[in-house]
Amino acid sequence: MRNCAVITEYNPFHTGHKYQLNALNAKGFNDIFCVMSGPFVQSAMPAFCDKALRAECAVLGGASAVIELPTVYATASAQLFAEGGLKIISGIKNVTHLAMGGVGNGDDILRLADVKISHSERFTQELKAELERGKSYNAASVTALTRIYGNIYPDRPTVATLLKDPNNILCVEYITAINKYCANIQPLIIERRGAAYNDLSADGEFVSATAIRTADECGKIHTMRKYIPFHYDEICDNRKHHTADIELYKKLTLFALKKATTDEISKLRNCSEGLEYSLKKLAHLNNLDEIVNAVVGKRYGKKRLYRLFLDLHLGIEKGFTDNAFCTRLLACKNSFNFSQLPNYIKTTNAQIKTAAKNCPDVQKVLKIDENATNLYNTLSDIIGDYFNYSVIKV
Repeated sequence: MRNCAVITEYNPFHTGHKYQLNALNAKGFNDIFCVMSGPFVQSAMPAFCDKALRAECAVLGGASAVIELPTVYATASAQLFAEGGLKIISGIKNVTHLAMGGVGNGDDILRLADVKISHSERFTQELKAELERGKSYNAASVTALTRIYGNIYPDRPTVATLLKDPNNILCVEYITAINKYCANIQPLIIERRGAAYNDLSADGEFVSATAIRTADECGKIHTMRKYIPFHYDEICDNRKHHTADIELYKKLTLFALKKATTDEISKLRNCSEGLEYSLKKLAHLNNLDEIVNAVVGKRYGKKRLYRLFLDLHLGIEKGFTDNAFCTRLLACKNSFNFSQLPNYIKTTNAQIKTAAKNCPDVQKVLKIDENATNLYNTLSDIIGDYFNYSVIKV
């Protein structure tokens, strides 16, 4: 039996995602497991639409089952995002491959990952040196990896361009996490088709999720109908009545910054290098964009800051990704064999509550998911909480 896994956001699910699942089904895998973010995505922003709707689209598109990636991982850096997904996948029976979308030469991506794995000590040293020069983590990581790769493969073309694409960075992190958590799984790079990541073009066979979200923000979601293969009307209705209020989110964040002490901010997962003092000095301002623009620079990117703001709202402190956790099955085919799931993937709310009751670490991670759902629902005018959910069967 051969199963394949995918770590994803589906924000929203579009024809490019369907292409990938079609390609995997064509390879004859028995089941395809998708590990998907919930109410908030890696950019630390609210998801485009409800996780239940996104999960159902994935099953309609060819997935066998969709499992929720806990918020502490779903809103983390590329490394922790990948590690969270692999922690879940490692316990699912008969998973032989992890599929990932790459851009460019797949062999170079595999070599890059091998360099990071095989020369981890040197990578750590190079990374530290670049951070001390004032670069952000992502920029420092790319510089360090490019330099080491160039020294080892002087006859190969430079990979700096390859690492400018976030999808390729994620591929490297996925492969690194495979080596750490389940070395028996093989990476399977499926070349992305059509629009690149964050490409805003709105024509051709495929477009990016960013293009769809941007069209919606401009009131032109109708121009993207052909790229949303399932539940287009339901997604539009969800956006009409339950779009997260970003301006409200910014105001709530301003209040949270004003209320928090420097000590409280310093304990957050994404806080380092005295960032808490920079933020508190600017907390008197009443415009979050002004604060962000004043802090962002070579060392801190906007995504890093927004992840810290979400940490502040949800209470995500350093070390939370080291805790044991459980998560839920979001959706599956009617014919799905539940016996393939490990014990930490739950199918009922009662199972989740029992797991949390029996383990303080699980309770800590679950509390983050509860907070994330409550925040998302508040911003999106949705009634209910984390436990207002049952498995969707298609």
